[in-house]
Amino acid sequence: MNIGVDIKALHRGKAGIAVYIAKTLDKLQEIDTRNNYFLFEKNLSSYRIFNPRWKRVVVPSGLPGTLWLMLNLPRCFARYAIDVFWGPEQIGPCVLPSRGVTMVSTVLDVAVKRCPRTMQRTNYFINRIFLGKSIRRSRKILTISQTIKNDICEFYPAHGVRDKVTVTYPGKPNWTVPDRADQVRGDHLLFVGSFEPRKNLFNLLKALLICKTEKQRKIFLRIVGPGGWKNSAIRRFIDKSGLASQVSFTGYVDDASLLREFSSCRAFVYPSLYEGFGLPVLESLIANTTVLTSRGTAMEEIAGGCSLLFDPHNPRDMAEKILSVYGTDFNPEVFLTNRQKVLDNYSWESTARQTLAILTEAYQRS
Repeated sequence: MNIGVDIKALHRGKAGIAVYIAKTLDKLQEIDTRNNYFLFEKNLSSYRIFNPRWKRVVVPSGLPGTLWLMLNLPRCFARYAIDVFWGPEQIGPCVLPSRGVTMVSTVLDVAVKRCPRTMQRTNYFINRIFLGKSIRRSRKILTISQTIKNDICEFYPAHGVRDKVTVTYPGKPNWTVPDRADQVRGDHLLFVGSFEPRKNLFNLLKALLICKTEKQRKIFLRIVGPGGWKNSAIRRFIDKSGLASQVSFTGYVDDASLLREFSSCRAFVYPSLYEGFGLPVLESLIANTTVLTSRGTAMEEIAGGCSLLFDPHNPRDMAEKILSVYGTDFNPEVFLTNRQKVLDNYSWESTARQTLAILTEAYQRS
């Protein structure tokens, strides 16, 4: 079987989608010695190939990434005799006909339906135009949580997706964590993620203001992650509310620094309104750190009971849960006792094996 894969995201760096693609491909290189893989990219990335049955194919183009995927890439399928094409970056080529090629795609979220106003304009229009078409064209669909599978089935029921969507969880980071006795924790909260509307930092800041003005508890917050978008109103709120001295920004940090951040905070708070998976929840559990996160989201699903939940739309409820972490009777072990059992559910080898099984099943049904 000749398998084609869209890896254009690997050229852009270390965003979550790039980690998902690279880690899955690394394990596929290890476990699959029978099939041939052709990794298609618009610009040469640094991804390392070590399996002799794998080949990198650079398809240069002056077109933006999505148009490259739709117009340039399908013209290569016949040349490399592609049997199955996997589009791991939300959408696959769904404009030009691809005769004889079975399509499999990974849908990471349905933000275009669930919370469109939080999206960047370009990304919104790409998903609005192509996501439904890609779902319809795909023989099989992978997704990264049951929450997102439910959303796909809710918003795209006409495409008969329920029978062709499979939940394939991503793996957890391979971090070496210091012994708990060696961990020195500060008294601040930690947030990890892009500084953008879907992360719901506005309500988190309102919760901190409630803690300060009504409960006389000044709580500090460290925000770790890239700058994001649509956040000017939040920055103005920080300045006008008097919270500026309590909030610090570190920007993007490498994995070693990120582990130190998780290991040195009082608790990790993740108030996001919507996520496909919520990897920082697992990162926090790996670091033996208490998790506060949003009820009714993929994060609740992923944490498996090892988190303190709040209503992400209710700053007062959020404030109450945050203050409980600072209470003299708070015992973090209540939420961390089963963390290893939860973490054992997530491995990149399992992700790769399930992905290979779906690619094989899609080909056999073609």
